[in-house]
Amino acid sequence: MKKNLLIFSWLLLFIPTDSWSQLIGNVSDEKGEPLSFATIYVKNTTLGTTSNIDGDYELNLEAGDYEIIFQYVGYEQRLEKVSLDGKGQRLDVSLSSQSVGLTEVVVTEQGEDPAYAIIRKAMAKRKYYLNQLEQYSCKTYMKGNQKVADVPEKIMGIEIGDMGGVLDTTGSGIVYLSESVSNLYFKAPDQYKEEMISSKVSGNDNGFSFNQASAMDFNFYRNTYDGLGREIASPIGANAFNYYKFRLEGAFVDKTGHLVNKIRVIRKRDTDPSLSGYIYITEDLWNIHSVDMWADGKAFAVSVLDSVFIKQVNVPVKEPDVWKVFSTNVSFNLKIFGIKLDGLFTAIYTDYNLDPGIDDKFFNSEVLKVQDNANEKDSAYWESIRPIPLTLEEVQDYEKKDSLQVVWKSKEYLDSVDRVANKFKILNLITGYTYTNSYKRWSLGIEAPLTAISYNTVQGFYPVVNARFNKRFDENGYKNLSVFSSANYGFSDKEVRGNVGFSYNFNQTNFTRFGIEGGRVAVQFNDEEPISTLTNTYISLISRRNYAKIYDKYYGKIKFRSELFNGFRVNAFLEYADRHALLNQTDYSFFYRDSRAFTSNDPLNSTNFETPSFGNHQALTFGVDIRIRFRQEYLSYPKRKFITGSKYPDIHIQYRRGIPILGGDTDYDFLSLAVKDSFRWGMAGTSSFNLEGGMFLSDGRVPFVDYHHFNGRQTYVFLQGNTLDQFRMLDYYTYSTIQPYSKFQWEHNFGGVILGKIPGVRKLQWSLVAGTNILYSKESDIYSEVLVGIDDIGYGIFKILRVDFVTQLQKGMDRPSFRVMLGFDF
Repeated sequence: MKKNLLIFSWLLLFIPTDSWSQLIGNVSDEKGEPLSFATIYVKNTTLGTTSNIDGDYELNLEAGDYEIIFQYVGYEQRLEKVSLDGKGQRLDVSLSSQSVGLTEVVVTEQGEDPAYAIIRKAMAKRKYYLNQLEQYSCKTYMKGNQKVADVPEKIMGIEIGDMGGVLDTTGSGIVYLSESVSNLYFKAPDQYKEEMISSKVSGNDNGFSFNQASAMDFNFYRNTYDGLGREIASPIGANAFNYYKFRLEGAFVDKTGHLVNKIRVIRKRDTDPSLSGYIYITEDLWNIHSVDMWADGKAFAVSVLDSVFIKQVNVPVKEPDVWKVFSTNVSFNLKIFGIKLDGLFTAIYTDYNLDPGIDDKFFNSEVLKVQDNANEKDSAYWESIRPIPLTLEEVQDYEKKDSLQVVWKSKEYLDSVDRVANKFKILNLITGYTYTNSYKRWSLGIEAPLTAISYNTVQGFYPVVNARFNKRFDENGYKNLSVFSSANYGFSDKEVRGNVGFSYNFNQTNFTRFGIEGGRVAVQFNDEEPISTLTNTYISLISRRNYAKIYDKYYGKIKFRSELFNGFRVNAFLEYADRHALLNQTDYSFFYRDSRAFTSNDPLNSTNFETPSFGNHQALTFGVDIRIRFRQEYLSYPKRKFITGSKYPDIHIQYRRGIPILGGDTDYDFLSLAVKDSFRWGMAGTSSFNLEGGMFLSDGRVPFVDYHHFNGRQTYVFLQGNTLDQFRMLDYYTYSTIQPYSKFQWEHNFGGVILGKIPGVRKLQWSLVAGTNILYSKESDIYSEVLVGIDDIGYGIFKILRVDFVTQLQKGMDRPSFRVMLGFDF
């Protein structure tokens, strides 16, 4: 097969053409070993390519005379003159290990390596190069390749097999291969706009690539850059000397006539957000010539990550000192549950325009736009446009999956997969069971009856049976229907409850969804359920504390959600409910039966075991929650939209109306305004806050169920979720109110910036957190909490534990109260 591929490549060289020629070849070292991702470009231009993992390259050029530079980090550049006459030409090149001059490497009298003086000069020019251009545009080619290198036969008892023909007999194979071509536009200081004009995904002719050239922007001129969710320190950033040591290994003159300093970059601590490797600084210009850096998973605080390698080459675009990125290669290795995965992403930037004259309005919230016909390009197009030749493995992957995708979509194949998956196993009693008809795009599932047993003091033990039917109306599930039902039986109150409903998703561009549901359910007075069913079951049985307070609701509800325009999302509902108070029916627990007593189900009177906490009543309620997100950035794919976030806080406006018609016994208007955000402080971690205020505009008839309740917490153990919106030691209903209120909640996660500096502790990679919660209302006066905690406690991927040390402060308290709390994030 490889021989046939080489013959085919040679045949391509002699296809007649009037306007262009193809230069192909191989780049290797002195021993003949291929140099993967070597840079090949025309001198004084950004016309070029990189070699593939086998060292092979292709370069399409107009007929003419050229000076071609071959470059690889750590090797001497080579310049070759070629004359192309419209016919193909082969040029194999061998590069020699770089000989760097060491005669000028002299340590100063203070014992400082001369690399530090060079780094300081690069630091002084950092902002200049960062802000050098107001605008530019370029064309980008990007290829992503993710490969399973090894996989166990079984994971948790489930056979892996060959993943539908993807893996070979050795248990390896490419699971994701994609190419894309985009036009990339930039506006200072940090705005990108990308238009993907062509896309190819192996095994999916209708698919669109998830490659994003702007996401490959490892800009070392910034103080820090985003590395898998953690800010990584640049070796020429303002704080570089806190994270790195430097050693000058020599200098050389490149083929453009510039003297280039080769500097070894050494991490001070292996758990710091930093990289090791080499940075090459151009003498006199003091800009970045190229980088060759690497790190393990500790640098990125990702336990499954084994290693990451970043290679980046800059080339001169305009005299005297405008250099831009020509190529970026990012490769990684990770391992999880015995699966070894190798990944490689390569981006090539060409055809720079340093003064495109783009209107400012062009740079809007749409960061990436994928053209509707981007996936319709044929193989001839890709042969002509692809700057990096495919490896033999990649060629075979395209060929194999072109055939497999027909099989994967066939009824026979889908039915065969379903026959295996639909077999009932004993384990399904714990994990649940789902019956799937993949060809007709529907599934029916039921939750595990043995694990869906809960407990509270009203219903006692109550097994729950949840079932769900899902139907996709297109291949990608952009339009889908979900029908759900739930039923439970309380062994203590001897009551059957349940509900049924459906929701229909119209599209994935403005996320419009409509649903109806109804039935009889036992729900908490606070509909945000501040104590989860699982936590309440555990605490009630083990600690004999029944914090959840519930009532009966017969109801029907209509729900609607849509993003009316970018950043403006509306959630609305209309509900009619018949509400009934409930009393405790059991006092069973595993422990503390003689030393502790359960409280009543009355949220305001813990000793009221005989009288219902409220009179039965009906409520017709309309509610709407509007979320406003200014300059919400997003990626536009055909028939799909991906929201990436915003630099500005979210604004939430919530309105709720108790309507006194059709038998409704409530009459009120409630309005609240909240501002929420989460943002980074560079290397110092991430802050999140929630500032909220609200009031009842009218309170003619407001039963306690409709009071504004605060998300408190009285348990020592909790499941982590949206912890920012939850007080740590606040009673669940003591301060529920119909009066105006305000609250402020703030939390900062320092990551490893503090604990990472402590010897012995830093290897554990714990994160320090701190925060405060403040509430003001007529009932609470000023209530506050201060917390300090340690997060990410555990080992490997099981860093699921958090420990909080919380102090409660309130006017009138004799002394502050203190609590240690454990949080679990599964």
